Amino acid sequence: MALLALLIALVSFSLNDAAVPVAPNMKSFSSAIKGGHLAANVEKTLYERGTGQPGVITEQWFTGKGAMNEDTRIRIYVDNETSPSLDFQLLLAHGIGYGEKLESPNVPWNAAGRIGHEADGGIYNTYRVPYGKSIRITATRLTTGTFWYIVRGVENYPIIVGDLQFPANTRLKLYKTIATQLAPRQFVHIANVSDASGALYQVTLAANSTDFNYLEACMRVSIDGEDTMFLSSGTEDFFLSAYYFNKGLYHSENSGCTYKGGSGLMSAYKFFEKDPILFTKSLDLIWRCGETANGDDGCPNDFPPPHEPEKKIEMPPLQLANTVVTIYVWVYEW
Repeated sequence: MALLALLIALVSFSLNDAAVPVAPNMKSFSSAIKGGHLAANVEKTLYERGTGQPGVITEQWFTGKGAMNEDTRIRIYVDNETSPSLDFQLLLAHGIGYGEKLESPNVPWNAAGRIGHEADGGIYNTYRVPYGKSIRITATRLTTGTFWYIVRGVENYPIIVGDLQFPANTRLKLYKTIATQLAPRQFVHIANVSDASGALYQVTLAANSTDFNYLEACMRVSIDGEDTMFLSSGTEDFFLSAYYFNKGLYHSENSGCTYKGGSGLMSAYKFFEKDPILFTKSLDLIWRCGETANGDDGCPNDFPPPHEPEKKIEMPPLQLANTVVTIYVWVYEW
């Protein structure tokens, strides 16, 4: 019987390598607001906790048709910050690049419990948001609105993302590229972290152009100042789709396309829990507005990449247009 119990324990642990023992000092907390009021241009506190104990926010849920939507700004202040380390528009933070009207026909959906949109409102996430001594969460709108809100967390809880446990001093940071117009083949550094260790967590990209040719752009990263590596063979490939998202919308555990429409409008998200991108000194995440294989600084069409001019065979050039992008990059840093 003892051997059987040991085998069951080993199997259980193997199914969840991130499992940790429950400690006596772990303390759950929760709060809810029913029919709350948001005044125009007034920053309202949704939740505040400052017991002096470290903790982790484990879930947030937002509802309020016409209130908790693309116009709602959420700010999270960690350890008495005067400027919030997390400051985001609600829909974009949940992988949704466009407004409530465009999003509504696609509801309900969820991405294996990480993010979801289950009703009119009904937006939630299970992002692990760690803090040391205190946390304050606020909401702001340009117009008045009525909302419902839930937040949950645990004090003295380990910071576990995927199957990695991060150091106790880990904090979640957000890097934003807001409504930036890029010229054809222009590079943009969408997350540039220095003097820190950490892990890339999530990327959301929303773009608008006259066509989808800008998707012919490989995502790149430079880790710890080393040579740039290619993370994808194209933009839709980065989000684990193909051929310009030709099968339409999807919402999966690792990635999703939350909107595709018009002649060049899309938004998509990608999580890095299953395929960690870790750094010890610096991270430079780079996207480009269109390119061709083996063109100037372009994606290679072989391995190892050809370097000699006579071996570089450029694909037929695309007609590229200016593209407006908004990008959120979430990074855990310590």
